[in-house]
Amino acid sequence: MAKSCFKFLTVILIFSSCSLTWVKERIPPPSLQADGKVLFRLDAPSAKTVFVAGDFNGWEYNVSGQRAIALKKNKYGGWEALADIPSGRYTYKYVLDSYTWILDPHNPLTVDDGTGNVNSLLIVK
Repeated sequence: MAKSCFKFLTVILIFSSCSLTWVKERIPPPSLQADGKVLFRLDAPSAKTVFVAGDFNGWEYNVSGQRAIALKKNKYGGWEALADIPSGRYTYKYVLDSYTWILDPHNPLTVDDGTGNVNSLLIVK
């Protein structure tokens, strides 16, 4: 009985780790949409709030900021937002629950800001 339970748990663990990899790989980095807006997406199921902060909005990241970009939870449990961002090169991070700053896990482009911080890089053409 213990052996079959162990095998079952091993299979569950393998499938769950594969599905997490699949979720990470299926979410693309921010992309320019046909309407000219940039689509930001993040998989953060346990977050209560998610904002994107960067050069393009003065690094504002909460509801009191007039230029803050709040992501909304979609029907699949991921977060997304469309934003008008002019052409240019920008650095950004996601802000979870008002104080946890993270790199975009779906964007391989990063840049060091010269003070020891690394930010995600967004290029809008």
